[in-house]
Amino acid sequence: MNEVQNILNKGSEIDIFAYFKLLFNENTKLSEIDIKTLKAYETTNYAMIGLIGLLINCKARILLGKKQIYYSDIQNWCNEIETTQEDLMLIADKYLVDDFEEESEFILRKVMFEYPYEG
Repeated sequence: MNEVQNILNKGSEIDIFAYFKLLFNENTKLSEIDIKTLKAYETTNYAMIGLIGLLINCKARILLGKKQIYYSDIQNWCNEIETTQEDLMLIADKYLVDDFEEESEFILRKVMFEYPYEG
């Protein structure tokens, strides 16, 4: 079992946050297995979703991380990542064609709810 899977299975939420923050702050290169594990991890915690988005470079998750207010460091890191209306359109297209390869339906649905069309 890899370290990411191990912390997700055995760690508390505080342990997971601390470990993921360490990975992010040290700019750790994740293995394909780690990335796949993080893509499959489901949570409703926007801070955790945002932190995972930062680790795997997933704009949909980063957008949700911007919306949470309890972890200002994670929110600030997410806010540093530029997102555009085009990014939202790409996410909407994924949602509309049921392409849930990278993001779960929950994440895509929440992005559509949190970032309504402004056209």
